[in-house]
Order: sequence, then structure tokens, then C-alpha cells
Amino acid sequence: FSHAGEIMLSGNLFDGYLKHECQANDYYASGDLGYLDDDGYLYLTGRKKNCFITSFGRNVAPEWIEKELTCHPAIAQAVVFGEARPYNIALITARQNKQHIVEAIKQANTQLPDYARLSAWLHTDEPFSITNQQLTANGRPRREIIWTVYEKRINQIYQQNERSQNEIL
Repeated sequence: FSHAGEIMLSGNLFDGYLKHECQANDYYASGDLGYLDDDGYLYLTGRKKNCFITSFGRNVAPEWIEKELTCHPAIAQAVVFGEARPYNIALITARQNKQHIVEAIKQANTQLPDYARLSAWLHTDEPFSITNQQLTANGRPRREIIWTVYEKRINQIYQQNERSQNEIL
């Protein structure tokens, strides 16, 4: 692992591939974040390129928060943003009504440290999909495209000094 929690790989990863020979002490960055538990099991917590840093300097892997949200039956899809902001916002595709979503967020927040908790959320206009180019072919969110679609509304929430109707604070 690198100092930033990135999983580093070594070994004969590329032996014979494109005439490249690996040295025993070569390490390659995987782009994945994770950790080993006390029993030696590897846990993936996110992708390095998706991490953002809050205005308080905390590194956040949004996949971790999104997993906590989508474990609840009220939430079908979630994408979290918070780069250089004082709190995190989720875009949520709902399976159930607003009250169930609020409860799901409160439940998820109990599993997260303060810097990773959600303070606001928005309903998505439609589910993220390959058709609307908001998901990759293997089902991962295309964060840049999603941001472009929802940027104005997300920024409006951040600009409001008072609580919006969807705010969880």
C-alpha cells in the first residue's frame, strides 16, 4: 500500500507482455484504495481518481458513502459530491418516498465518520443509465457527466444559508 492507501501490486504482472520484464522490487499503482484486515483479507474502499477533498481537508472516497446508502431498500442509486465543500451532497434515485430516503440517509450517517456524512440530497431526474450516458458499460457512475447535469442545482444548495426542504442537518 502507498502512503495514501492505494493498493500497490508487485510480481510478474506484465512478464512477456509487450516485451516488458518486471523486476522483483517493482510496484505498480492499481488505482484502487483499500486496506488489509488483521486476518489478511483485502477490502476495496474506492478508486483513487474518485476521491475528493472537503473544505476541511478530509479525503473522502464517495463509493464508501454510496454503498452505505444503496444498502437501504429506499435507495436504488446514489452518487456523492463534496469536493472543496463543507459537507457532502448525494444525488439519489429513489425506490420509496421521501421519508424513507431521509431515514436511509440518517441510518447511513450513523455508519460514517463526521467528514463522510451527508448533509443534503437531491432526487435524480431519472435513473443513471448507459442510455443517458451517466453509467459506464459495467455500471459505474460517470461522475463528470452526472456533475454536468446536476451542477447548477447542487451549487444552489451550497449557496443557500438556510436549510432546504431536503437538507438532513
